[in-house]
Amino acid sequence: MTLPSCIHCEYAPERRESGDRVMYICPVCNGRGDASTAEAWAAASWCQVNRDDLSACRCGHRARFRARDGQWWACCTGCQHRVGGFMSLQGAVAGWARSLR
Repeated sequence: MTLPSCIHCEYAPERRESGDRVMYICPVCNGRGDASTAEAWAAASWCQVNRDDLSACRCGHRARFRARDGQWWACCTGCQHRVGGFMSLQGAVAGWARSLR
């Protein structure tokens, strides 16, 4: 399976494991998808946050998605515009797009 490169630095993701969970993460900037017990979901979440059609911020930079204390956040790598408190990565991606309308 070939995954897309990181939208921030163009490097291919690394597959990392911890116990029964797997995730894909950029070895350069640490952009990542969701950690999951399902390899397919880990790959799909990486693809979701590295889509070509993912909205860029008004300043022209892209969002980086992070999980903290069980909630997902999106933050612009340029101007630091931030949205968060979402219960899923999908929610954070949708919240990011909604915040740019």
